[in-house]
Amino acid sequence: MKYIIGILLLCQVSNLTAQECRAYIPYEEGTRSELTHYDKKGKVTGLVKQELKAVEHNGNASSFTVHQVFETPGSKDEPMESEVTFKCVDGVFYIDMNGYLNQEQMDAYKDMEVKLTMDEIDIPSSYKVGQTLKDGNIRMEVTGTPIPMNMTVSVVNRKVEAEEEVKTPAGTFNCVKISQDIVTKAIMNMTVSSVEWYAEGVGVVRTESHRKGKLMGYSELTKFEKP
Repeated sequence: MKYIIGILLLCQVSNLTAQECRAYIPYEEGTRSELTHYDKKGKVTGLVKQELKAVEHNGNASSFTVHQVFETPGSKDEPMESEVTFKCVDGVFYIDMNGYLNQEQMDAYKDMEVKLTMDEIDIPSSYKVGQTLKDGNIRMEVTGTPIPMNMTVSVVNRKVEAEEEVKTPAGTFNCVKISQDIVTKAIMNMTVSSVEWYAEGVGVVRTESHRKGKLMGYSELTKFEKP
């Protein structure tokens, strides 16, 4: 797949150093984790395996490179793989928005030219419960098809809901709970409400997706191993 990715960097200024920046990703290279996806009935629908490959520090900024493998139960296709980069800059943790794209749908475009332009969403180190966070957008253009296609995924209405302890098969974690709406505009438009729980030094611990007040599916951290 040919990607032309334009990143619109969002920057904030604070007095925090890179060491004081809360990173919602493992700190230690070689750390491995597994996030298992379930449907509303608890049936496994997918698995994301992650490994922290590299950590780099440069002044007030740190970057974290993560290798991801996407597996679908019962699929005869080869697992999809990708690398994403997360950053901590001036006390703000930036999240790569590739995770909001449907990976099975993206695999269908592997022989086409896909142009992605995306923002970065963030979690400030000095957040407060009730705080509103910045929105983010992904704009995708697909060419090389009889009918060119455009799609936009917007993550809006982001809010820090609470600090909670979350128990998963991988352990118990102290998390920040963030709610948001995910609006997809393509051939058909859809809005999904989601909640995500992040733990410092770990990453995503749990997610839930709802549509029209009904649970669509959820994800849980099922494995977390340090080297």
